[in-house]
Amino acid sequence: MAEVIDLEGFRRKLAADQAFRTWLARFKEQFGPETRLQDLSPHTLLYLASPGEDNLYVYFDLIMGARGLGGSVRFRLDDLDYQVKLKIMDTAFALVDRVRFEVMRRLGWVDAAPGMDTPLIELVQQAWRKGAAFARELPQLSSRHPEYDSYCALHPMDQAVFLRRLIPRAVSQFRAQLEEKQSD
Repeated sequence: MAEVIDLEGFRRKLAADQAFRTWLARFKEQFGPETRLQDLSPHTLLYLASPGEDNLYVYFDLIMGARGLGGSVRFRLDDLDYQVKLKIMDTAFALVDRVRFEVMRRLGWVDAAPGMDTPLIELVQQAWRKGAAFARELPQLSSRHPEYDSYCALHPMDQAVFLRRLIPRAVSQFRAQLEEKQSD
């Protein structure tokens, strides 16, 4: 009798193996084809949410691996077509937003973040395919947030700006909570 092969599952596993190759060494955690943002440890999430060029190259490794483009070394060596490099950067910035929304979710500032139940590898593929439409998917501020009434009074476009302006404060507060837990 013939054996049924899950070709799509095999492709996801292969993409995950390539995408997380450098992450395994950097973060000392296990990642797989089903790893979601909410599965990331607080330390990994904080690193990914923090600004910095080195952090951006971690995203490049994820994206390029998932898309079969090699690693971020190719990006640094300018071994890619200009349009592909732009697509990688756009995808990385969209993923940075999703990671920061996950930080806000863990703080209770948003109740749910777009794509929080979607595996990271699939988020990469969606961001690559959808482009700007992916980047426009935003969470809603939680009614428990102290600035909720101000947020609700804004036009939807201004709500997006309001949310993004909260990001530095959210990352800072998340870092402080993590440091406080470590000192206990």
